Amino acid sequence: MSGAPPVSGISELVLEVSDLDAARRFYRDILGFEETLYGEGREGRYWYLVGETARLGLWTPQTGLAGGRGGSHVHFAFHLGDAELDPLAERISAAGAEVEGPLQLGPGRAIYVTDPDGNVVEFWSQDMGEYTSGARAGGEPGTFKPEAP
Repeated sequence: MSGAPPVSGISELVLEVSDLDAARRFYRDILGFEETLYGEGREGRYWYLVGETARLGLWTPQTGLAGGRGGSHVHFAFHLGDAELDPLAERISAAGAEVEGPLQLGPGRAIYVTDPDGNVVEFWSQDMGEYTSGARAGGEPGTFKPEAP
């Protein structure tokens, strides 16, 4: 798709959750993301620093901002090194969350954890930079491929 913005990854993802306290415990205590607040006058909104360039927001369902609405479930993935996958799976399991995997996905491996609202958090060791460059070149079996004109 020509003219697409030069996006290199997710910088921010916001989840509207039904139980804010349970979601905070999951992302802060089980996954170990660093919790931070976002400005004055925004009580009830929590942000988590993810890696060097992304953040995850949590708050209860809102109306207004882009027609925000709760009730949808999201599946999203974070990249991490392959050597970090097994220790993370062990730590998450020891904290009481169910971990699916690790599963082999192409050249990478992944684990899946479901948060209290049913959102699926994936940790994947595959380098998406390599993955998407191959897709833009025509793709291999099992990869994204450009749409036919």
